[in-house]
Amino acid sequence: MKAGKDEIMAALRLADFDVRYVSTKEDNLVAALKKSADLIVVAGGDGTVSEALRILPDRKMPVALIPLGTANNLARSLGIAGTPQELVETWKIDHSCPVDIGAVKGAWGTSLFVEGFGLGLLPEYLRRAAKGKKAEGADNLIKGRTLLQKALKDAKPVPIDVRVDGKSVSGEFLGVEVMNTPFTGPGLPLAAEAHVGDGLLNVICFQVDQRKALMKWLDAPQNEPPPVTARQGTQVEVIWADIPNRLDDEAFENKHKKQIAEMTCQPEQARILIPVKHPAQKAHALANRRE
Repeated sequence: MKAGKDEIMAALRLADFDVRYVSTKEDNLVAALKKSADLIVVAGGDGTVSEALRILPDRKMPVALIPLGTANNLARSLGIAGTPQELVETWKIDHSCPVDIGAVKGAWGTSLFVEGFGLGLLPEYLRRAAKGKKAEGADNLIKGRTLLQKALKDAKPVPIDVRVDGKSVSGEFLGVEVMNTPFTGPGLPLAAEAHVGDGLLNVICFQVDQRKALMKWLDAPQNEPPPVTARQGTQVEVIWADIPNRLDDEAFENKHKKQIAEMTCQPEQARILIPVKHPAQKAHALANRRE
């Protein structure tokens, strides 16, 4: 969905908000987020949302999302969708959902993530997607899933040591994802059992013998659960070499040397407003049930 600054500002004024606009490209976002406010509104795609939540200085501050990207994975995971003018009138400051912020510690230091940390398949897809021209809307999701199928076809099995709460699920995989949200990548419900605020990380392993099944699943991911191996835990450790990794929507090489990463959810959660239905919608639903 496309919406410019003027449309977003008009929608917020419609809901009686006094607004101060900040551009993630032109302004100092860290300094802006420290200023006094009752609500922070993040309008953008997954990259913008992740950036804002990772650097948010006060996680008690409620955050509202206006999803303007293609996949909008966190918004999808919370059932947030609609135009700016539709969304703003569904917000109530005290009607929010806790959202975990993941932390991954490696040789480079500690980094935060909202969607997930991954090895192999998804990072390779992100690298390929960054090279081409970005399509618009649903066409971009179709293109992304096609690119992922190609990456899946080319993926070579690699040994990845994985421990979830001390229990090993290691083996040779096409990739491993440690996720906080149900949706990731080009709008895919790879961790269908995940809940964004339960303090658990969801480990998704792409098994070599499920390659063809996963490629077929990508044609219609809404129809059935993904053919992956899934685990949940509070502490995850992964050891790998010779494959790229990703942090949310950014891919890194990290090839040709052994890497170790430890992951957990941070104790303090973010607060994301979730839509409140208008009373007229509830009345309509009741009317339908009586018929």
